[in-house]
Amino acid sequence: MSLSWAGLGSLIESVVIDVQVDDTHPLIRLANILDWYLMSDIVTPDLKRTRRGFWWVGRKLVIRIHLGVFLLQSLYKETDRGIEERIKYNAAFRLFCGCAIIAGWHVPHHTKISMFRNRLSAETQRRLIDTILLPARNLGFADPSWMDVDSTVQEANMAYPSDAVLMVKLVEKCRKVFEYLRKSTRNLIGKHSLLDISSVRKKAQEYFFMAKNTAIEKKRRIFKELHSLVKKQVYPILEIMDNMDSRRIKKLPWNIARDFVQIKTMGKRYLLDVAHFIRTHSLKPGKILSFHAQMVACIKKGKLGKEFEFGRVFQLGRIGGNYFIVTPCDSIRMDDKKSLGKMMDEHARIFGEGVLDSICTDKGYYSRVNIQAAMKRQVSVIGIQCPGNVKRRGPVNETLAKMLRDRRAGIEPLIGHIKSMGLRRSRMKTDEGMLASGYRSVLGFNLHQLQKDIWQESKRAA
Repeated sequence: MSLSWAGLGSLIESVVIDVQVDDTHPLIRLANILDWYLMSDIVTPDLKRTRRGFWWVGRKLVIRIHLGVFLLQSLYKETDRGIEERIKYNAAFRLFCGCAIIAGWHVPHHTKISMFRNRLSAETQRRLIDTILLPARNLGFADPSWMDVDSTVQEANMAYPSDAVLMVKLVEKCRKVFEYLRKSTRNLIGKHSLLDISSVRKKAQEYFFMAKNTAIEKKRRIFKELHSLVKKQVYPILEIMDNMDSRRIKKLPWNIARDFVQIKTMGKRYLLDVAHFIRTHSLKPGKILSFHAQMVACIKKGKLGKEFEFGRVFQLGRIGGNYFIVTPCDSIRMDDKKSLGKMMDEHARIFGEGVLDSICTDKGYYSRVNIQAAMKRQVSVIGIQCPGNVKRRGPVNETLAKMLRDRRAGIEPLIGHIKSMGLRRSRMKTDEGMLASGYRSVLGFNLHQLQKDIWQESKRAA
């Protein structure tokens, strides 16, 4: 073997390279299988809803390009800037977005990518899952005759909702709004400052750094003093906000307006919730847990290392071939017993009535109403596991019961894969964004499954 030192001292310049991408590439085959007309029909109503109503005036929005970018971003969990760069330098990505079939094709800017995604509602992004399930069933990759159901929690983009921390954040928001109003308005705030944030921070530090073995009576006393001090700082600001007219409020910058709305709508209510805890030593139902996310609840599933989770619940159903459907999240907690009927309704909406032949769940879904609902839908194999405290039980086929238990257990690692695609902890800062990101995680997982099945089929054919 000889050695060559060619090219070690040369510089690389801008060049044009021709890359051949065969139609057997998984992304190209995936693009040819998807129903782009159906997807465009789903997203068009959202795209028509603009601020001024003239959605068709101006520069044309090529739906095929942006839908391709949206699906690629869901599949590979890329940021807006990251997916823009990958489309620039990846030939398969460009073809998936319609490079060879659209005249005047271009790579969309990352700001336009985020703008397109934000114009799609959470329900629209959930309905896009149907466009993946239908071709998967038609090609024989998905089997909708059986379904396993389970729930999982998507944690919100928020810190642990400690009341001591939240009260300090409330005072800091008040200080931010107060300082802006004092500098930019006339005859609204006097010359003297009403906020003494240093005393609040000092009292909060006194509470934070108490020893673990401090008596509970002393902890409660200091916490009560902190709450009383925060009330004295916040209530005058609330009074000033109530006296502001709508003309001044409309002129506020977006960041000041955001804090202004949060303080005015939730400040007093939150302090009353904390006062309820001080009096009764118990949380008030519906207590505010975050100032920027309201559709959040404290969920206790009894998991090891996760005693409390703060977010919302998603109900997932696995069908044959390891594809998933998700029900509309019409509540935060999505109670298991009340959600099984909705899951069967969603299955019937996508695949039709009478297709579901076998269903399996864990003990949390057990109820007479759910069993009767499954029987009414003519489900022949009902594998809703029965809790140990149920006295009246019918005859049980142990072999069939074990098979159903093992099959339902297979949903757990798949939910872990969906969580790795964005369902574990949302990066969104709004309730609508958090809900949409959960749906988009299921969409990305189904796209991954369909791409994998297409690739395996092509290898078997070769």
